[in-house]
Amino acid sequence: MAGEIPSKRAAAAADGDDRLSALPDELLHSIMFFLMARQVVQTSVLSRRWRHLWRSTPCLDIDHGEFNRRPDVWRRLLDFTYNLFSKHSAPVLERFRLHLGASYNLNAVDDWVRRGIECRPAAPEITMSTDCQLTRPLLPAAACRLTRMRLCRVRLEGSFTRHLRSGFPVLEDLALARCDCLFQEMVSPTLKCLSIDCCGCSSSSSSAPRTVKAPALASFRLIAATNARRDAFLVVGNGAAAGGSSLVHASITVSCGDSYFVDKSNKTMFTVLGSLCNVTTLELWRFSYLTLMDVTEKFPKLHNLTTLLMGKCEMSLQFGILRVFLKNIPSLEKITLKHCKRRAGDLYQ
Repeated sequence: MAGEIPSKRAAAAADGDDRLSALPDELLHSIMFFLMARQVVQTSVLSRRWRHLWRSTPCLDIDHGEFNRRPDVWRRLLDFTYNLFSKHSAPVLERFRLHLGASYNLNAVDDWVRRGIECRPAAPEITMSTDCQLTRPLLPAAACRLTRMRLCRVRLEGSFTRHLRSGFPVLEDLALARCDCLFQEMVSPTLKCLSIDCCGCSSSSSSAPRTVKAPALASFRLIAATNARRDAFLVVGNGAAAGGSSLVHASITVSCGDSYFVDKSNKTMFTVLGSLCNVTTLELWRFSYLTLMDVTEKFPKLHNLTTLLMGKCEMSLQFGILRVFLKNIPSLEKITLKHCKRRAGDLYQ
């Protein structure tokens, strides 16, 4: 009947003139999206309308930092997370974020990751304060909805790449930061965006760069540090010649400055550039002429490159590094120099 009030609005009316609580669950869950998990649970005290609403929120953001100001931080976090997962009833998650500080219990973390991934999140994010060797960082059987993934300081073994090859059928965006990568090859038929930030391999004796085989890859970002050979990832099998689309955007950063390339025999970054021969837009950060010395005669032709940005690069020796690029980019239309050094104290905007 027209005069009837929906049950949810009736509950809101019983609590007084609460227009926020009168909103449908979907909109209230959208508000909860911006809250940490502990804050989401605390909304249960607002009114009867909110009492159980947190149980069905499609986003869980568990952050160790919410408990830092309390004694027995880890015990409180364990109790909270146990109750959270035991009472949460959403069948699927749009986002699952786990951000932990130091002194964590690996068995507990492993269980939290398992529970979170079992809810088939579309965008999981796991961040550790120190390297974490998860026994089950991801469950491929529950990854049918996974489109975006962020992992920070997580130990990734060979099983990760096997799952990446066939266990994530819709994964398009992957970001790895400071992870310990115990593998030599990444293969994904669906990956479009890949970001690798200072990811090394602490136990590998191989000096060969790792490779990325992703024919659909359109954006690639690499930040290398500590050991160029172990940090490098070569993009292979990408481009029209390999039956895939050309790489649209690539960014390479040398995070430790020019001293990183004092050894002229280190050709790793040159090899990385060679693997990006089909890229159309390229960003280079903190490169120097030392990076390219002794390889200028073999420098790859970047035939598809139309836009080049060089940031914080060393422009000494008569702009040697710039001249090398200009000689090998026949289709270049735009070049930008940002905070590049000509000599000590000189900057070019």
